[in-house]
Amino acid sequence: MGRLCKDGQGEVTLPYRMLAIDLDGTLLSPDGTVSEGTKAAVRRAMKAGLVVCLATGRNLTESQGILDEVEHDDAGVFVGGAMVIDTRRRRTLHRTAMRPELAREVCGLLEGLGHAALVLQDTSVAGVDYLATADVELNEATRSWMEVTSAKVHRVSGLSRYSHQHTIRLGICDTNEEVNRVQAMLNGRFGDRILCQILYVSAYAVEVLEIFDPTVSKWKGVLHVAEGQGIRPEEIVAIGDDINDLPMIRSAGLGVAMGNAKPQVRAGARRIIGSNKDDGLAEFLNELASQCEG
Repeated sequence: MGRLCKDGQGEVTLPYRMLAIDLDGTLLSPDGTVSEGTKAAVRRAMKAGLVVCLATGRNLTESQGILDEVEHDDAGVFVGGAMVIDTRRRRTLHRTAMRPELAREVCGLLEGLGHAALVLQDTSVAGVDYLATADVELNEATRSWMEVTSAKVHRVSGLSRYSHQHTIRLGICDTNEEVNRVQAMLNGRFGDRILCQILYVSAYAVEVLEIFDPTVSKWKGVLHVAEGQGIRPEEIVAIGDDINDLPMIRSAGLGVAMGNAKPQVRAGARRIIGSNKDDGLAEFLNELASQCEG
């Protein structure tokens, strides 16, 4: 069943009960901040009874300031769907870690190419956000991202020999040309043993290459949250702009692409809204919320 709401003429049943919202490029403005209009629209949607599930490629540390700004303390989807976290209790509800032997092999390739591998951990048990290769100097893009997000980094010599007990994601930050070169090499060597994708964080001009267990997706994380609240897939609205948003945009009851979304994301959506530069998300959320207000 959908939500029972009012449209001015009486009660109607709306098909949607949950909003899965990406952060970078969607909730966040181009400068990496949350506009006042977007903050107000998110709060209005929650007050109207819609379940808001933030779904991001960031981990909890990198997202915490944003969660505080929009006053969101419910379950969220992090690390591209590899983790579902109860943000109020700071408790991991679900995680999909990389197999240690695969993580070691991928780190060996990255380090062999002269890159400092970035190894994202389950912070709640590892005590740090990232491990990074100690034998290779961090490039400017990596240092910038770590500073912006206040991530705690521990340098380790030879991550190709590390235990990887709590490793969730591997990656590098570099130029567009280099991350595309490395992605081609990873796909050629590992094939469907990994999920390998490139994301662009426009607010900080950072290109990020991410490597996951192949079963990871934001959509699977969103479903984990939805099932806990008795919400069906067709009752979910998914909103995003980048490649890692495609699975949830294609699978949700309503898939929505931002006006600034990549072309393949726009092609996979049923609806395209305004850009993050123009508060497109706020306008859309206010439209949904108004249908649930008397």
